[in-house]
Amino acid sequence: FIIILAILAVVATVIGVVNLRRNADAYGVDWRIKKRLPTKEVQLEKPRQAEIVETVTAPGTIELVDEADIASEVVGKVVEVCVEKGDQVKEGDLLVRLDDEDARARLESTEARIERLEAAIQFAEADLTKAKRDWEGYKELRAKDFSTPTEVFDAETMHAKMEAALEMSQHELEESFAARRNSKQDLTRTLICAPIDGTVIDLDVEVGEVVIAGTTNLPGTVLMTIGDMKRMRVRADVDETDVGLVKPQQPAKIFLQANQQDPISGDVALIAPKGSRVAEVVSFETLIDVTGQTESLRPEMTATVEIEVQREQSALSVPVQAVVHRRAKDLPQSDLFKEWLASRPVTPAEKGKNPEMRFLKVVFVKEDGIARAKPVETGISDQQRISILEGLNEDDEIIVGPFRTLDEMEDGQPVKLEEPKDKSESDKKKDSK
Repeated sequence: FIIILAILAVVATVIGVVNLRRNADAYGVDWRIKKRLPTKEVQLEKPRQAEIVETVTAPGTIELVDEADIASEVVGKVVEVCVEKGDQVKEGDLLVRLDDEDARARLESTEARIERLEAAIQFAEADLTKAKRDWEGYKELRAKDFSTPTEVFDAETMHAKMEAALEMSQHELEESFAARRNSKQDLTRTLICAPIDGTVIDLDVEVGEVVIAGTTNLPGTVLMTIGDMKRMRVRADVDETDVGLVKPQQPAKIFLQANQQDPISGDVALIAPKGSRVAEVVSFETLIDVTGQTESLRPEMTATVEIEVQREQSALSVPVQAVVHRRAKDLPQSDLFKEWLASRPVTPAEKGKNPEMRFLKVVFVKEDGIARAKPVETGISDQQRISILEGLNEDDEIIVGPFRTLDEMEDGQPVKLEEPKDKSESDKKKDSK
């Protein structure tokens, strides 16, 4: 019996020594019996200072900044189309001419009415002068008892009527002046001119067609569309998880579907204050002005924008695949990990759950041929590297691959440096030649 107890004591001691934590800040004994882990071949790299540029990617569509739909403001028949699709035009250039016969007739009629009213006003002024003279005369005669009160009252009434007739003619003249202004404007509107400099990008009118003016409930006839091809932008949809990082004036790269190799430069111009929901996905409309060359751009092209949201010129960094996530229960039960876990805020998804089920970001470091997990605090990242804010130093040998090995890596696993793979037979033959 004594021999059995001695054997058990030796086994327990060996287990404790084997599972002794090698972290200088958190030594402890784990009495759990662990399975023997196989030795893994790994790729190693030390953390280094590097420039990291974090970007946000979003799909978008090319559109013109200055684009105008040209429509008629009057009803009329098209008698001349002065441009073709693709023509360059300047502001004020004649685009379409409408039949102006009706507009000229209305203008001539209004001018004739004005002349008639001006003559009528002269006639009314003469009548008013006479009525005033008669009224004054009857009042003098009444004072000498040579006229009756009725004659005086009639003269006063006639004076008032002549005064009202003159005022009415003057108002009609003002109304005719306004009608003449409208008639002149309608005549001018039969000549449809370019409102902006640009290119005729769409043409939907032919000679002989009758165009109509738009109203509140009825859109007018769109004759053509003019756009400035030198000023373009991308209307992109930024996901709600990224929109908080996007700010006006941030630089961006625009990749066309037709050319993914040569990005075009741009700047963020506007972020919509309200998002839009499509199939349970919320995105925010963002406008990116094109600042680079626009010769290869066409409206409605599909593009992908890459917005630079953060940049660090020199940050302690590691390859992005080196940072992995592990549950607390799968990590050493040391003071280091306990304190690290306690210092990190609990996310809404983690509230009320077992702390051992929380995830931590860790990097595996090679120490004396053994992989040791180290908790890390990360910063910004790009497609290749991620910055390390806390948890590593530049002398650590971190395990960066292979990916499958990292995915299966456990704390305490024996590791060795991966050996270069042998050349293929074809490569050997090439070398022999």
